[in-house]
Amino acid sequence: MTKPTNEKPTPPTTQPPSKTAVFIVLLIFLAIIFFIFKMIFGSSDTIGKYTKEELPQNFEYKIIEDQSNPSIEKNQLDVEINQKLTEGQIATLAEELFNTKDQERRFYIFYKLKGIDNNIAWATSHFDPDLKIEIFGSNYKQDNSMLDSARKVDGNIIGIFDDSKNTNFFYTLYEKDGKKFMKVSFKDGGDMVEELKEDGNKYISKDSNHGEYYILEGQQLDFYNSENTKFSTAPNVNK
Repeated sequence: MTKPTNEKPTPPTTQPPSKTAVFIVLLIFLAIIFFIFKMIFGSSDTIGKYTKEELPQNFEYKIIEDQSNPSIEKNQLDVEINQKLTEGQIATLAEELFNTKDQERRFYIFYKLKGIDNNIAWATSHFDPDLKIEIFGSNYKQDNSMLDSARKVDGNIIGIFDDSKNTNFFYTLYEKDGKKFMKVSFKDGGDMVEELKEDGNKYISKDSNHGEYYILEGQQLDFYNSENTKFSTAPNVNK
């Protein structure tokens, strides 16, 4: 007969968690903390592939038309802005506008520059569903480049006229050897020079038959089409 013993059974041994497991748990914990921090203290500095930038202090905008239609899962706004923005600033404004309406599958935003009476958008920011920004007019960098080009003429400058908000060009009216010329500077870096026929303060291209002409009124240049309708006015920036 086996005698009973008072010895207690040896408990099974346990292995301490590995360093890899501890590291993974720590990463998960930090990710949760980071997510909660973002939810409480604000959103990311990016939206989609764009880095947001602060809007100018004197920036203003207003919604001039709302063509949203939830039945086709689309929001659409026409927005008037008082100045040109960078791509990053458009991203900031686009997110702000996006958050003003109930979310739909698509959100189209068209930006028009204040004081320009046409149906052409200077830029767009469309969520379809990811954000895509396109600037059709000239930006500030291109404006500075066009102004540099506009100043480079072989003659006496009468005026340099900034029509970058409408036609996206700069125009240099100058005189050489008793003749008047117009240099048009483009946002892609190119330019064009045409000789003008002068009739008082009215200037017509000497070689072109398109019928358009310019009228110089003090410190501004008015643009007219072949039907004698003024379609743009550009201020003289060479005062």
